[in-house]
Amino acid sequence: MSDVYTIENLDLTELFTEVQAVDVHQLKSERSQFLNVFEGKMSVSEMQFTIQLALPSHFPLKKPMYFLKNRQEAGFIPHIEPDGFICYSHDEGVLLDRNNPKGIIHESFQRAKRTLEEGVLKLNSEDFLVEFEALWSRQEGICRVDAIITPEERFKKILVFHDEKRRKSILLDRINESIVQYLNNLYSSRVLDEFKESKGIYIPLRKSSSLRPPAFWETWDIKDYRHLINNNITASTKKRLKQYLKKKLIQKGDEEYIVLGIPILNEQRALIGLRLSDFRAEQGKGKHFPFLHPLRKKQAAFELSPLDIKRHDKGYLLNRTQGHSRISDKRVTVVGLGSLGSRICFELAQAGIGRFTLVDKDSLDIDNVYRHELGISDVYFKGTERYYHFPKTEAMKRAMKNKFPFIEVDYETSDILEILHEEPQLLLDSDLVIIALGSPTEELYLNEMIRQMEWTIPIIFTWLDPLGLGGHALSTKKGTKGCFQCLFSRPDAPRRLIANQASFAAPGQNFRKSLAGCQSVFTPYGSIDALETAVMATRLALRVLTGEEKDNPLMSWKGDPSELLRQGYHLSKRYEFSSDKLFDTRFLYKNENCLICQTGETP
Repeated sequence: MSDVYTIENLDLTELFTEVQAVDVHQLKSERSQFLNVFEGKMSVSEMQFTIQLALPSHFPLKKPMYFLKNRQEAGFIPHIEPDGFICYSHDEGVLLDRNNPKGIIHESFQRAKRTLEEGVLKLNSEDFLVEFEALWSRQEGICRVDAIITPEERFKKILVFHDEKRRKSILLDRINESIVQYLNNLYSSRVLDEFKESKGIYIPLRKSSSLRPPAFWETWDIKDYRHLINNNITASTKKRLKQYLKKKLIQKGDEEYIVLGIPILNEQRALIGLRLSDFRAEQGKGKHFPFLHPLRKKQAAFELSPLDIKRHDKGYLLNRTQGHSRISDKRVTVVGLGSLGSRICFELAQAGIGRFTLVDKDSLDIDNVYRHELGISDVYFKGTERYYHFPKTEAMKRAMKNKFPFIEVDYETSDILEILHEEPQLLLDSDLVIIALGSPTEELYLNEMIRQMEWTIPIIFTWLDPLGLGGHALSTKKGTKGCFQCLFSRPDAPRRLIANQASFAAPGQNFRKSLAGCQSVFTPYGSIDALETAVMATRLALRVLTGEEKDNPLMSWKGDPSELLRQGYHLSKRYEFSSDKLFDTRFLYKNENCLICQTGETP
């Protein structure tokens, strides 16, 4: 692979006419440091464009870049940036054959040409909608603000909080306890007390509207925006906007914010904004405060700033993480908030679950910090006269709300056995119960009792094998075959309990260890083992909640047995199964004579 690239060894005359090498400083872009720049003519739909081909300093590890020398030459078309850059391919996931730089150039040339051609022929005009927010954000003088606004199809008033000293603003369409907590966490401030408050409006444009943002070289004034709004809103929106403008007067020192909901593809809306500030009388006009709102009539001079809106609304953020909108209202009860249960809570929240009930009777112990989702700051809280241990439930709620303020978290710092008898409704109100106690005796009892309840509640039991050997998750539901009891009994002797048949460790071995006597007894496993099992259990939970999983599978993953064998322990026969076989046999654990799920009797 040569480090010297020329017109000849790249065969650029096959691509361009009038091609020549030019000084890299002739390229007016700061996207990269460049090795070479070549300039030539590209034929697109009977038109000739002057194109600059730039090879980044790390080419061919980095893709070549193509620029329109005159960015206005093709008009305002999608995928052409303010510096003339032709966005023909995204960097994420791109694979380049670094041993074939000529091939990279020729393939990328065709893609850049196709992008330009589709724009010139208006074949990709819909992309203006898809890229609306991105194109809007390229304007000169753009101001960046945060927003928690749910794009709806109705006109509404909004609030704006602004830290003038640090030049940070956030726009809100509602305010409640969760949002206040979110703001305080986001800015490390008491926002309602420390930020200046302003007002604004949200205006949804019609779904049928055919829109494009201002070209990079254009500057829209209030007349342009007034025309855009009035020609692209429904009759009901126009009526509500007119009512608002009739009452609204601009006073000295006011700032007015306008957010537009732009209809894009797949029933989504982009958000763009305007800030109107520094209102003042125009010389010679004889008008004084108060003024009419500029969307009604321009009576004053003012500064108009386009706003690039960084969205914080839950629906938008979940769409970026493949969050399931259909599970956002589901309630999951997690019983047991140890290293496994705590991680499952966070994984489920990140997947889009919106409501939780947490159950655990214990406090976080410093012994478990290195394998728990909580940390050192969750061990104590400071009272007026002494330090107290944080209950895991309360600490988990605090940690989860700090990261995901829009979720709802209830908790019970109680023994699940007491709850089962005294407050069973707590479980009945759930869409799914996940049990991660690590206590098979209690879990077998819960399996039996929950199946006897009036309502059909899906349950997932999940647990770890010792010493990194693996982890398991089993789903079960009343009225279906396959339950936790099946793992602890055989068809020929259903009343006799045996060791868990899912385990990858041979039965009859004691893995419990102690570092400081009986009070510190624990089962050895690592944080990564808990995380792996939590991910597996979360995937199963999502499949159950969305209805994709109709049966009751036993899911298992296998770890490295080296440490277990080094310590003289033994593997079970099941460990010999391949990962494929573990999956293929996920329903074969069911005991045809199980006293719980087959006959409903009590053992």
